[in-house]
Amino acid sequence: MKLQFVAIVAMSSLMAGPALAQSASATEVIATIGTSQFLKAAGKVDRASSARVIRLSILLGGKTAGKRMARAEAIYERDLEYLHSNLTISPIVMQAIRGSGFDVESIVALTIDSEGSVILYADDL
Repeated sequence: MKLQFVAIVAMSSLMAGPALAQSASATEVIATIGTSQFLKAAGKVDRASSARVIRLSILLGGKTAGKRMARAEAIYERDLEYLHSNLTISPIVMQAIRGSGFDVESIVALTIDSEGSVILYADDL
C-alpha cells in the first residue's frame, strides 16, 4: 500500500506543470496579460522545447470571461502583438498552434516552465 502511494506521488510530480496550468481559471489567465511575467515569457518562447494549446473556454469561468478578455485585448494590444511576433519565430510553438486549429492571433497568454515547456492559451470566447 505504501509503495502504491509513493508511485502515485511520483507520477503526480512528473505531471505537475500541465496539471497546474489546467487548474488556473480564465480570469487568472486573462489577468496575466501585459504583466512583466507575461512579457518575460513572450521573450523566451522562441526557446520552447515543447508546446501545447489550451482553450480559455474550458477553464473555470471561461464561458463568462468574454467581456474581460475583450477589454484586456484592447488595453494590452501592443503586448499581444509582441507575443504574436515572438510566437512565429518558434517552429515548435507554430506546430502546436496549427495542430490545435488556431492561428497566432488567437493566442492571448502563455506559461513557460523551467524546462522550456510552453502552455499557450487560445481565446475561443
